[in-house]
Amino acid sequence: MERKNELPSANREGNEQSLTASGVIGFVESHQGLILAVLGGIVGVVALYFVLNQFVWGPKEESAKNEIFKAQQMFARDSFQVALDGKEDEFMGFLDIIDEYGSTSTGNLAYAYAGICYKNLGQYDEAIKLLNKFSGSDELVSPSIVGAVGDCYWDLENASKAVDYYLKAASMADNDLLSPLYKKRAALAYLSMDKKSEAVKLLESITTEYPNYQDMNEVLKFLEIAKR
Repeated sequence: MERKNELPSANREGNEQSLTASGVIGFVESHQGLILAVLGGIVGVVALYFVLNQFVWGPKEESAKNEIFKAQQMFARDSFQVALDGKEDEFMGFLDIIDEYGSTSTGNLAYAYAGICYKNLGQYDEAIKLLNKFSGSDELVSPSIVGAVGDCYWDLENASKAVDYYLKAASMADNDLLSPLYKKRAALAYLSMDKKSEAVKLLESITTEYPNYQDMNEVLKFLEIAKR
């Protein structure tokens, strides 16, 4: 027997939609205070960001750029200790820039400069500590910094750690300039550990993936040595 009280399908769907809408409206009405508080919090965070960017972060970044200029000049002249320490009452060194402006992008760059300074001064542990604090994502500077950490470990005669950083740098770079360079250095580190098969694999990958690498003759020389 047909059930007389059953709604036709079209009307039933419309009624369900109406009930759903009513539920939403009811929820909003009963939680209006909470919803307004959340929305107000979001607006407050956005407003705070613009205020900080306009009156704090922006001016601080500009100041950092002005302060780092002299230290960069000293770095370019290979005056690494002066670049690190600066000169009292004259200009800030990279270490001062880190202390004062470490939260800015210029302060981030100062970690890289300071790390390279320590590396060139033979203070490899300090270099590693600062270089690892640099963060970036481009295909030239960032891999170079990671590769520099590998160089520090190599100079500390820790070939295993050097390999880790060289391979990471090669992977990050993914270009014809730096990737084969760091693969070659990783291969040499493997050779120093008498891991010839790993060295052969890396050197052969350079010949196939980067056939126009500028130091290919050196790669082929080391490949011949690794295969002996």
